[in-house]
Amino acid sequence: GQVLTASDDKTARLWNAGTGKLLHTFEGHTDAVRTAVFSPEGGQVLTASYDETARLWDATTGNVLQTFEGHTGLVLSAVFSPDGGQVLTASDDKTARLWNAGTGKLLHTFEGHTDAVRTAVFSPEGGQVLTA
Repeated sequence: GQVLTASDDKTARLWNAGTGKLLHTFEGHTDAVRTAVFSPEGGQVLTASYDETARLWDATTGNVLQTFEGHTGLVLSAVFSPDGGQVLTASDDKTARLWNAGTGKLLHTFEGHTDAVRTAVFSPEGGQVLTA
């Protein structure tokens, strides 16, 4: 198996769970990486950073596939939809945002919170989102 970590050193890292060996370092964020998650099929990695962006990476090569830009505050979480086709980000700019994972296009901004949105998740079927 593999383990994915996020760090204040501005990177995410992929490790071999059995040996502890570092397999890959995902570099490119300009501030702390808050979260890192695998896509549903495991071929991509999604990171959320204090640099106000989320990034989609190829899990094998480490290349950046998309940068999700538009938040005006720290990005505190990022998750994939159940089918992997969309990305949901949460920010201390008091919004959550829905993106097309393939194109990076912003699909919707969820507004209404009066303070930071710390997390956002999809419902199991992917048709609804919950923000907190």
